[in-house]
Parts: sequence; structure tokens; C-alpha cells
Amino acid sequence: MKKYAWYFLVIMAFTSCKNKLSDSTAANSTEEAATTETAAPVDGRYELKSGIVETETVMPGGMGTSVMKLIFDDYGKKKKTEITTAMSFAGKGMNTVSSTLLLDNYIYAWSSEMKTGTKMQYDPSAVDLRKDMDFSKMTDELRQKYNYKEEGEETINGKSCKVYSYSVEEMSGKVWLWKQIPLKMEMEVGGQKILTNFKSIQENVNIPAESFQIPSDIDFKEISLPATAVH
Repeated sequence: MKKYAWYFLVIMAFTSCKNKLSDSTAANSTEEAATTETAAPVDGRYELKSGIVETETVMPGGMGTSVMKLIFDDYGKKKKTEITTAMSFAGKGMNTVSSTLLLDNYIYAWSSEMKTGTKMQYDPSAVDLRKDMDFSKMTDELRQKYNYKEEGEETINGKSCKVYSYSVEEMSGKVWLWKQIPLKMEMEVGGQKILTNFKSIQENVNIPAESFQIPSDIDFKEISLPATAVH
């Protein structure tokens, strides 16, 4: 199960896709608008000011499915993910909702069945495939370490995504990115395949401030990322 948790951290990470429009005039006007109105600041994550994205993951061996909702604003500087999981293990069903919140340079994590959670200081300069890998900023050394390759472009629900492949330790896979937002993933962990497919996206929508509120009924304990996690 720890390997699958590793996967959900990876899904938030990766970079750089461009929107494809079939009409060249529309493409030019959209590009100009993006430059003047919605171009992400240097320290932003996504190339979209705000959005709500849903993807569905099918777990291996018929274990179940997970639906992830990504809610973000300020180009990803404020971000919340909710993962609703329905699993079957040893003949028993389990339904959980796990949440993470990126706010004010901290990452908060909690689960629906617990009254305790964790918070960890966020370091955007740290390079960690399991946390915030940015392919566009990778050195040649890191590209070799993660066996990073650009695999061309594919269209998902009308969005032209760049496709990247990678492999490290027991994990390998591909990710499809549009405006730095993952819309699809294929991953193999320890010989088990995990598939994530696009469900829906809302672009540049108004996100209520309460979407990024820290739950008052959760007791958060501050932790540090182990040194081995960033090497």
C-alpha cells in the first residue's frame, strides 16, 4: 500500500503542456490572451490561473478505484487534492477520503476517518520525483537518474498534451500533461500496473476562499521530509 501512496504523490508533480487549437486564428488570439491575462507567474505551478480537475485511477488486481479532485488557484500556489477511494481487500470493503492542502508554504495531509493529520514545510527548490518533479528544470544528471524521455504529443478530450516517460527504482510509467496539469498517467510499481484517466476539467473558474481553509477539527503534527527522500 505504501507504493500506491507513493503514486498519488507523483501524480501532482510534472510539467509543461500546451493547449492545441485546430483553428490558427483562435490559437493566436488565445495565446495573446494568455500572455496578458492568464500567463503563470515565474513561481506558479500551472499555466492556468484556477481550475478543478478530476481523474480516476483503477488499482491493480481489482482492488478498487480512486477519484482524485484537484482544486487550485493562483496558478497552483494554492492547491487542494481530495482522493476518494473505494477498495476491497481480503473480502472487506473500505471507503476513505484523503486530502492534502498546499497553503502558505506548508503541505497539510489528513484522512476522513482520523482526527489527526500532518503538516510539512514545502520547499519548492527541493528536487523529489515523489513530490514536485519539474521536467523542464531537470539537469542532465537527473534526466539520466530518472531515465526521462519526451514521447511526443497526444490529444486527450481536445487537449494536446505532451507525453513524458520515466523510470526509477521499482517504478516506471508515462504522464500526459496539459498546461503542466496531469490528465492521464500509466504507472507500473513492483510489477503492478496502475492506470489514471481523465474525467473532467473546469478552467479558470471562481474558487471560493473556503476551499483552501485548514480544517479546524483536525490536530496537525508537523513533520520533516526524510533526507533520503530527496536523493
